[in-house]
Amino acid sequence: MRVLTVTNMWPRRDRPAFGAFVRSQVQSLEALGLDMALHVIEGDRGASSYALDIPLVRRAVRRFRPDLVHAHYGLSGWTAAWQPVPLVVSFCGDDLLGTPSGRGGRTLKSRVAIGMSRYAARRARAIICKSRNLADALPRASDRERAEVIPNGVNVELFAPGERSAARRRLGLDPAEPLVLFPHAREQQVQKGFDLADAAMRRVASARPGARLLHVQGVPHSRMPDYYRAADCLLLTSRSEGSANVVKEAIACGCPVVGVDAGDAREWLLRVPGCRLVERSPEAIGEAVVAVLAAPGRVDPSPVLADLDERAVARRIRSVYERATGRTG
Repeated sequence: MRVLTVTNMWPRRDRPAFGAFVRSQVQSLEALGLDMALHVIEGDRGASSYALDIPLVRRAVRRFRPDLVHAHYGLSGWTAAWQPVPLVVSFCGDDLLGTPSGRGGRTLKSRVAIGMSRYAARRARAIICKSRNLADALPRASDRERAEVIPNGVNVELFAPGERSAARRRLGLDPAEPLVLFPHAREQQVQKGFDLADAAMRRVASARPGARLLHVQGVPHSRMPDYYRAADCLLLTSRSEGSANVVKEAIACGCPVVGVDAGDAREWLLRVPGCRLVERSPEAIGEAVVAVLAAPGRVDPSPVLADLDERAVARRIRSVYERATGRTG
């Protein structure tokens, strides 16, 4: 089967981790024998890219002659909707949920993007949502009914437990410093709840002086496993999520997670002893982090490992492709 991937998220030199999960998924599908091609929309360099790339996607379809086009993110799906072959759209988060404005609403830009994403859903032959709350955000019952919930997978050979002290040596980190990992870009601080994380850490510091929020961004995806191994826990304080990749990667590496109920975090945290699902308040988050730091240890990813494995996820996606095209191979 021949598949053209259209995405506005793909790693590049100035953003080495941006869209790493899309690249990983493409590679896992190639490992199944699918013939994959790629078109990247550089949407972060201008909103007009989505309209300007319509003829480029159509040209790529004529040249590659795919059996289907798989668009990652709703805006990419809008661009890919104007070509003739069957379309699969993966919705990832704020394409359907919107981006929090920090004032209790959603940004104007994201409200426009939601409308474009909904149009892409109507035009798609098949819909993949990273979490159930994304599928529920589709306004049309017919779209919700045919949406399949498939979270991003994890390369469980790369993201695997390892020795904390060795990871800290490789990263040049203090072997004894209590470290709470917060791996999000600064420009995402409203959506990822940096204010809540900061407030919680002030409470942590009063009980555990020296505890530090390790803010990591711009790190190549291949280096992230050592950060998960080095950290005492991962902190998730997002205002909204689809299916947070960092939660699944941390668990795969044996790193405890303290997280709020955002996206599908509940489903993963409740299945792994040692992870903590907490209320969205500085007090509750701080208390949980202090408890984890008081008895530092690793969690066992085995209860969820089979579901995390990107190879199993790739097989599920291949099944979606087969249904969308009515063919196999």
